Amino acid sequence: MSHPQETPMTDRPVAVTLSGVRNRTHLVHIASYVRHLLATRRGEIVVRSLGTGGFLGRTTVSDADIASFLPEDPRLTVVTDPDPRALAPERGVDWVYLAVGAPGIKPWARMVAHQPQHRPRVVVVDEGLGTYGTWRTRRDAWVRQGGGRVWPTVRAAAVSTAVARLTDERWALYLREAGAWRVNELVADEFRRRVPAPDPRADRAVYLAQPWVAMGLWPAADYRAHLRTVGAAVTAAGLDFVIRPHPADPDDLYQDLPVAYGNGPAEMDPDVVSARVALGATSTALLNLAALYGTTAVRVRHPRIAHLDRELGPDQRSLLAQFVPMTVDAEQLGTLLGH
Repeated sequence: MSHPQETPMTDRPVAVTLSGVRNRTHLVHIASYVRHLLATRRGEIVVRSLGTGGFLGRTTVSDADIASFLPEDPRLTVVTDPDPRALAPERGVDWVYLAVGAPGIKPWARMVAHQPQHRPRVVVVDEGLGTYGTWRTRRDAWVRQGGGRVWPTVRAAAVSTAVARLTDERWALYLREAGAWRVNELVADEFRRRVPAPDPRADRAVYLAQPWVAMGLWPAADYRAHLRTVGAAVTAAGLDFVIRPHPADPDDLYQDLPVAYGNGPAEMDPDVVSARVALGATSTALLNLAALYGTTAVRVRHPRIAHLDRELGPDQRSLLAQFVPMTVDAEQLGTLLGH
């Protein structure tokens, strides 16, 4: 396995088989890699999707999103309903299996079965903060989504094995060098090109919600009480408070609380990117906002979810320590924001 590599310019066409897409943020990572191929190849590129998934029973990405998120180029063709018989390209075509988070063992096995002598090069893009975890953090995440502990343990072990043995290249947003993290600008630019230049609003704090209620980790009434405490602290500091719901949140969760329903990932929402401060529990979006745009980001603690931070892996901890170091209790938030 390796970090992003220099690709020699060539006229050979490329066939990209895509799997693991479950949200639009994944498509940004995928688009950055496809844009890289277009910049380093002169031949035709065909992207074939094996389908999309969802989270907690909700689907937030469609086949149409795949086509709209990928770069516009006359050399690029996007196929979202591929014929299984055409899964493996013919000879003379470079083949890439582009996976989100980890190579899927079943998709990889299907590809190899279709063309045993022409195996694809496996490239893995980020799924989110979870990609920088360990097999234990993956297992714990799947346990939280239901299904007991046995199957998540087996699944996490299988995924870790696939990552170690099948991955040829990691197309990562965060690269570790000399004991510190840096942003891969080829991926970061794909996010930035989709939003206008940040224009910080001195009067707004945006709370990025997580699906704790949908996952059964936090009773709805208690969660709303926590958000009211956060909102009171924000208001006391002279800022407007607004919540950006998670796509998996129940429709009636926020009741009389102030919400702003964005269109697409928070990292590409101008109202979020331009906020004075982004708040929330530990999340991929909070990390990305701080790292990509320099947004002031603060993690707000609560005993209900304190165990989630304790279960983070070493790389996850160091990423957050570098880019989102401020962590406070809701009751202390007003003091922090008032400084």
